[in-house]
Amino acid sequence: MLTGHQDFVAQWARTRGEGVALREVETGRTLRYRDLDRRAWRWVHALAAHGVRAGDRVALVARNGLEIFELVVACLRLGAAFTPLNWRLSAIELSDILEDCTPSALVYDGPSAPLAAALLETRPALLGVALGAPARAADHAAEALLAQAADAPASVGPALDAETLGMLLYTSGTTGRPKGVMVPHRQLFWNAINTAYAVDLGQRDRVLALLPLFHTGGLNCLATPTLYRGGTVELMGAFDPALALQTIESRRITATVAVPTMYHMLLGAGLDDHDTTSLHTLLCGGAACPEPLLDAWLDRGFAFRQGYGMTEVGPNCFSLPAARVHQKRGSVGQAILHAGAGVFDEDNRLLPPGEVGELRLSGPHVCAGYWNNPEASAAAYVNGWFHTGDYARCDDEGYFFISGRKKDMFISGGENVYPAEIENVVLGFEGVSEVAVVGVAHPKWGEVGVAVIVPRPGSTLDLDALGCHCQRHLARFKVPARFVLAESLPKNASGKVLKPEVARSVQGNP
Repeated sequence: MLTGHQDFVAQWARTRGEGVALREVETGRTLRYRDLDRRAWRWVHALAAHGVRAGDRVALVARNGLEIFELVVACLRLGAAFTPLNWRLSAIELSDILEDCTPSALVYDGPSAPLAAALLETRPALLGVALGAPARAADHAAEALLAQAADAPASVGPALDAETLGMLLYTSGTTGRPKGVMVPHRQLFWNAINTAYAVDLGQRDRVLALLPLFHTGGLNCLATPTLYRGGTVELMGAFDPALALQTIESRRITATVAVPTMYHMLLGAGLDDHDTTSLHTLLCGGAACPEPLLDAWLDRGFAFRQGYGMTEVGPNCFSLPAARVHQKRGSVGQAILHAGAGVFDEDNRLLPPGEVGELRLSGPHVCAGYWNNPEASAAAYVNGWFHTGDYARCDDEGYFFISGRKKDMFISGGENVYPAEIENVVLGFEGVSEVAVVGVAHPKWGEVGVAVIVPRPGSTLDLDALGCHCQRHLARFKVPARFVLAESLPKNASGKVLKPEVARSVQGNP
């Protein structure tokens, strides 16, 4: 599936076709490897029959479901780039992404039909495919397309190589505009191998997928590596802590990955009342795990592992052996098997153990750069190292500890939030002269945004109206939890806003 000669879904279909590849937790729908293989080929021929070619992008806006993995496999076989969109974003935000990636098709589910209709309205030539009832008369129902391709032969499309683009995953940037991370087949392949070795994945594993599949964490942290190893992915349509615990117990789940907020909610939903002895791997990503939450899971005997990864690299970059989670608490582990990691100073010198510098990563699991953005690609990947923009230190045994972020990005409920993007929207509201958005601690979401605003002279800002303005232009998780008026923003001699001082001024205030 990853280079044209390593189609592991086809191989598992031949060798263990009756094995369950995917199961939906809420509905009980299942896809055996033989079914996944067959339906993915139908998608290949259906898309090809409607003009989708190798090198094209296939966009998706949909909640978690079996069809997403059918489409992933189909795109990889066709040589097209699977491009999932965050359905939490506004139509304005998604329209900008579509303008950048210019997909050949947009696949959408029922709940996303109104959003898809708005996106397709100004793009009549874009192929619309509905996982359910079409939003427009011109769109196609997916099952009808697949039925027409039922008897098509398996072999189709050009020969693929390791650098063929497999996914285009959008992540917001510090400039406020989303960047498309180009994920080649090579990156997916080596991430699967690295992950399988790091957490000992096998055919008997049943992995509970809790994260949304428009993020690399949901797609590639455990899901695609599990399919590579012939295991089973138990897929939740939406996170429900009580249902998740029931599923862990009844389905004998062996591994999962979640963000700290989710682990906090699992504790509150009655973790101690369920049989969770089947779990051997608990990965925590998306944000640093608070010490009390880490203690709560470690004290219960779980090999709870804090991870670190990026859409651009991995996403799995480090591995913390289960036997050392207590001794190396707070560490993200050692560099994963086929990967390099180092801590560098600003003069590009590799720092010795114990010193804090920028974390840089290398290896075959690094992305191919940013779509339509050669400047950002060149700045991020220099001399064989990907510059993460995060501070870290390494001890004398090669265990890495993340010290903080160079960027002023913060993470709310597992979602990356970039202040520049929010600031651009706030500055578009009448009467705003200056604004600085910072993340502040929150007991449930980890961090939430606070916008500190300097009004224009003589203006009276309606903060309720400003909140509505942000809700129209931003995803809900990006809308600041608070708006604070100020006479001025702290700045240095060159006029740059001092974000740490802004954060200190609002941290802990009601």
